[in-house]
Amino acid sequence: MPWATRKVKSARKPSAGLLPRLLVTIDGPAGSGKSTTAKQLAHALGLSYLDTGATYRTLAYAAIQQDVVITDVEQLIELARRLSLGFVTTPAGRLRVMLDGQDISQAIRTEEVSEAAAHIAQYPGVRAAMVKRQRGLARAGGFVVEGRDTGSVVFPDAPYKFFLDASPQVRAHRRQRELARLYGSKPPLAQVQEQLHFRDGLDRTRRVGALVKPRGAVTIDTSHRTVRDVVRIMQQRIRQRERRRG
Repeated sequence: MPWATRKVKSARKPSAGLLPRLLVTIDGPAGSGKSTTAKQLAHALGLSYLDTGATYRTLAYAAIQQDVVITDVEQLIELARRLSLGFVTTPAGRLRVMLDGQDISQAIRTEEVSEAAAHIAQYPGVRAAMVKRQRGLARAGGFVVEGRDTGSVVFPDAPYKFFLDASPQVRAHRRQRELARLYGSKPPLAQVQEQLHFRDGLDRTRRVGALVKPRGAVTIDTSHRTVRDVVRIMQQRIRQRERRRG
């Protein structure tokens, strides 16, 4: 079945004491479906959603706008510390990324920003500054957090960790469709595959925050599963464990 993007209805609304401080991490490579899944799991459980990748994209976007050279680590660290970053969920359930009060959700999805974010994320000092910001955003719990090192570095003690993956072919097709939705035209599949291969290399080999399966994480192959299927698996695991603990 195709990678469905329908909203997933919760089986029941979370009770007042069951999930309010819950923290769930979802990691995986680009095209594994983690963003769509994380948004819908958060909706189903009545939790907030945090996209850590968007924080790096925001930093990259701000650096480009302010003419900060992406190899100037000290300036990037200072920019990361003073970044006026926020997330707003619209009544329709869409996540908006805000910088200095402006909606930059679309602006941070360009290839220029994506490539800059991938490079910026390699610097240990920048990652340390951004991890501190990410922890501050979700410190109180009640979040589904997704990225590439959320369960291994940002929140290593999170009670629920998932690692999503899919075949390279499936991931490339998904990314191609995403880019087509954003820009109105479909890029060549070979170009998308090359970009994913490049990004995978950066993500898996960087010195700090490399893409790995977090200790204790449940792996889910999303290649032939719909979002509904994946979210259902996650919900079942979370609710079963919460009931045992309760």
